[in-house]
Amino acid sequence: MAVEFRCENCGKMLSVDAAPGNPVKCPHCRKKVTVPEALASLPRPHVPPTASPPPRPQAPPAEDVEDEEEEEGEPAVMGAMAMIMPWVISVFLHLGLFLIMLFFVMVAVNEKIPDSVIIPDAVLNLKNPGGVMNPRTKTLSRSHNEKRTVVKRYTKREERVDKGKTEKTVELLAPSADGAKGGAAELGLTNSDSRGGPKSRFFGSGGNAYHIVYVVDRSGSMAPTFDEVRIEMLKSISRLQPVQDFDIILFADNKVIEGPRKRLVSADISNKLTAQRFMKQITASGQTTALPALQRAFTVLKHADKRKPGKLIYLLTDGDFAGVTGGSTYQSLDGKSLQGNQAVVQWLRDNNKDKTVYINTFLYLSKQESAVKVMKQVAHENGGRFKQISTDE
Repeated sequence: MAVEFRCENCGKMLSVDAAPGNPVKCPHCRKKVTVPEALASLPRPHVPPTASPPPRPQAPPAEDVEDEEEEEGEPAVMGAMAMIMPWVISVFLHLGLFLIMLFFVMVAVNEKIPDSVIIPDAVLNLKNPGGVMNPRTKTLSRSHNEKRTVVKRYTKREERVDKGKTEKTVELLAPSADGAKGGAAELGLTNSDSRGGPKSRFFGSGGNAYHIVYVVDRSGSMAPTFDEVRIEMLKSISRLQPVQDFDIILFADNKVIEGPRKRLVSADISNKLTAQRFMKQITASGQTTALPALQRAFTVLKHADKRKPGKLIYLLTDGDFAGVTGGSTYQSLDGKSLQGNQAVVQWLRDNNKDKTVYINTFLYLSKQESAVKVMKQVAHENGGRFKQISTDE
């Protein structure tokens, strides 16, 4: 049965189907009100519309207030969530798209490194490749001990081959980090070692130089082992610092094959990779005739930056320079016509009198007496060191 009465809180007329004394919720103010008991005896209780609203009752108990606040708070929270969630979803969606695009960009710009790039030895310090540590150091770290092990290995091999002494102090060889003092002095090195430039190494022998030319035999006798020589060359080049420059000159049959730029190039990563691609195409054939290659190397070094000291040639061959047909020919300044080993030695005497170019010589997998003699002589007369490379290198 519907009962009409005025709300105690907002004064609005209510028509509810409830028994007197029962609580109901006002649809206008959403407050709980109690159906008046006095309306129970009336068949259809009716409060005149013009009657003034009854006075407000006292505040409901705390429990009712909490229930009302909870009921009012729930729609507000849901409304806020409905407004916020689309923005949250949009932010996460755009962030995901950004990360995906960033991944593809990184993959696209990442330069592919060739699989066959030569990696320098892990035990060597790339900022100072090829250096010999101070022999006086007593307390060593593990990494220093590894470096000393490498140096000792090469030193022992060199001692087995060449125990002779030169009449003058050898420069540009195995310098210490101290230059001409401390460890360098103990090794018998001069002050020019510390002024020659950054260090470099090839088959365990090296020196200080800014300008380095690799003069390497590619004759037919080198064919079975030329791959090993190629790898050692690329290792040596990979250890050079960007402030250094280098060139590659290969010889056979009185002909020269030179690196792509045909001049000294900076030892940066681009030129190192170019050298790798160039060496990959080289094959070994012909006779051992080195003089044209040495002449070309001196021409290249003549145009080196004079502000940077140190000019060094790594000369590698597996035999002497006489060859089957007499090898290289040269007419000396005194008018003599020379061939083979004599031609090479005399040309160097005539064109490197001031010893501005140092030559380290390497006899590769050979014990030929005439080859040992001429390679030692070339190194001795041009401020370098001779090394005989055996199969266990």
